Amino acid sequence: MDYNIFKECVLEAIALRFGDDCKIEYKEVLKNNGIRLDGLLVRFSNKSISPTVYVNDYYDRYVAGEDIDEIADHIVWLIKNNSLEDDFDPESLILFENIKDRIVYKLVNYEKNEDLLKTVPHKKFLDLAVVYYISIKEDIFESASILINNAHLELWGKTLEDIDILAKENCPKILKPELKSMAQTLMEIIRHEKKNPEELDEDVLSDCGMYVLSNEKKQFGASAILYDNIIKDFSESLNSDLYILPSSVHEVIMIPSILVDSVDKLNEMICEVNATQVPLIDILSNHSYYYSRDKECITCA
Repeated sequence: MDYNIFKECVLEAIALRFGDDCKIEYKEVLKNNGIRLDGLLVRFSNKSISPTVYVNDYYDRYVAGEDIDEIADHIVWLIKNNSLEDDFDPESLILFENIKDRIVYKLVNYEKNEDLLKTVPHKKFLDLAVVYYISIKEDIFESASILINNAHLELWGKTLEDIDILAKENCPKILKPELKSMAQTLMEIIRHEKKNPEELDEDVLSDCGMYVLSNEKKQFGASAILYDNIIKDFSESLNSDLYILPSSVHEVIMIPSILVDSVDKLNEMICEVNATQVPLIDILSNHSYYYSRDKECITCA
């Protein structure tokens, strides 16, 4: 079964489960790095908001052996557990007074997002772009966000500078920075996956001089490099300049410059990891960055 037929089969299966009390359709959504996903929208008469479920990854599960009914059941569960009742006013999610304290930013690749950047307020940072979004409160939706577009600024009567100021204030509060050694990060992953640390090579868990910077939510944490003084203070604590590796849009890896013999090899490694291990939608950049203590700035390496 090809992907287009799969989409229609999923839509029919969802329609059977929800009945006539809703409207179901697909909408193509432009995501990070120019990736376009098929979002399944289910609109209920008695619910003000329901989530968009992207079916692209479900096709991989189907190819791997999961049947349509199992996939449909999971999508229905997601929708039922993430919909808001009719008494909730969806307009409240974009009223400026309600969300001004929830405006934050993230970093994306500038070149790979040319189409997206035509529609959203942004600032260029080296070969990256700073874009802005509303981080929805967890008591409304868990891990949900709304990308701020040009129409929002027009609706609010605000400028790019206005929301940039707010985002700079809000980010360290809502998306608190988290800086850990690579060893600490690996141990957290091991505990989360309930693996036995003794099964790993001791060198893997030793202090390799690498540090991971993200935020406590581990969502779009690469933008923490923009927080006031975080890179500066860390660099001073190590008494070293830093190479910054764009692990993904969610985190960066920092290495004292004294430990790097070849920038070319470092960049080759980044390209290889991006090509083999990082989902396309999460790639930030294919090269490293450099923080100079003397100049107190980040440049492309």
